[in-house]
Amino acid sequence: MGGYEPGSEAEAEDIVRAAAGRGERLRLAGGGTASGLGRPAQDNATLSARKLDGVTLYEPAEMVVSARAGTPLAEVEALLASRGQMLPFEPMDFRTLYG
Repeated sequence: MGGYEPGSEAEAEDIVRAAAGRGERLRLAGGGTASGLGRPAQDNATLSARKLDGVTLYEPAEMVVSARAGTPLAEVEALLASRGQMLPFEPMDFRTLYG
């Protein structure tokens, strides 16, 4: 089983289209924090969003933030905290005590 780590949305799109054309099933992965949840995937390869990161839009006055799929939650939380803001929900933290 192989893996793909696209560096852009366009590259990810090309990978998905090519995999679909070959009948290849892809497992989508971010940081891997929820990889043990749910039913095991029956996939041929992994498509990682790790390199698709970064905040793309932040308007503090409007309380709007947008980020790419591979952006660590800690990065978003730190940005918001720098302006006295926070996420309106408490995301689940699946990290273990010792990392």
